[in-house]
Amino acid sequence: MINYESIRRVHLEISTRCNASCSLCPRNIAGYDTDLGYPVHDMTLTEAKNIFSEPFLKQLWGILINGNFGDFVTARDGLEIVKYFTDINPNLRIEISTNASAKPHIWSELGQIKNVTVGFDIDGLQDTHHLYRQNTNWNLVIRNAKNFINAGGTAIWRMIVFDHNLHQVEECRRLSEELGFKKFNIINDGRDSGPVYNRAGNLTHQLMDRTRPVQKNYPERIEAWVQQSKRNPNWPTEPISKEKNCLTKLYNEIYITATGEVYPCCFLGFYPNSKFQRNHYGDDELLKKIVKNNNAYLVGIEQAIKYFSEVESAWSKDLYKEGRIFTCDEYCGKK
Repeated sequence: MINYESIRRVHLEISTRCNASCSLCPRNIAGYDTDLGYPVHDMTLTEAKNIFSEPFLKQLWGILINGNFGDFVTARDGLEIVKYFTDINPNLRIEISTNASAKPHIWSELGQIKNVTVGFDIDGLQDTHHLYRQNTNWNLVIRNAKNFINAGGTAIWRMIVFDHNLHQVEECRRLSEELGFKKFNIINDGRDSGPVYNRAGNLTHQLMDRTRPVQKNYPERIEAWVQQSKRNPNWPTEPISKEKNCLTKLYNEIYITATGEVYPCCFLGFYPNSKFQRNHYGDDELLKKIVKNNNAYLVGIEQAIKYFSEVESAWSKDLYKEGRIFTCDEYCGKK
């Protein structure tokens, strides 16, 4: 699939922690953390230097800091790690995706670092942003973005459109231009409808997309939602796709978690060893057999990617029950 010398990009999860409680994020059950078995860890500067050696950094073109579960602003050594990366390879392009609702002291310094682009996830104006991005502060996000931009940083306003903020898209676009954002992007990743719960586990409101039918039978408490989420649907038996546009092969990219585990991509990097899974479409048991010796803290990246060949070999299987990986077909299969 890919060898060590050909790696040019890294998708990095720098922390598994997050200050926000976005209701449709895979680390939450509709808003607030429950005991899903995910590890809690920030990548330290020492760990980053362990994994990202100077020769390895110099062969890279880019690093995307955007985790499956965590956010850049929760990483204790986030700024120091970015400095280390760019000190070793000044031509390295770093893109950070973040809710940006924390650490006001870092943004001016981050904005002065060459070749760093930050995507600020801002889902509306002050009166709507928090309806999805719970626990974030719109005013703080805007202040941090201003400090980053005023220091010379390249910023992108990234907005998920819901029924409740659709009327604000053009106003957000105008505001982004006034503040100096380089781009305004509408994000469509499927997180546009679903229930929202408060800390007590009670249903408070529903996020809606007017193009989809409204579901009215969400369970009232988070515990019931967990049980509902555990029910496995009837997975297809025949491959939904025979051919692949594998992003790892296409972009020479790997995914590294905050705990040092290495996967071909973020779609396969949902911690297969966790005690509760709802993200692998039934691939969990299979991946537990395939994924081994993949912690780069312990064995280094070159050793940690050796099992990738087994992932590619699984594509030749005729049926999912024989070991074909559904996740690969779902995300990278040619439709």
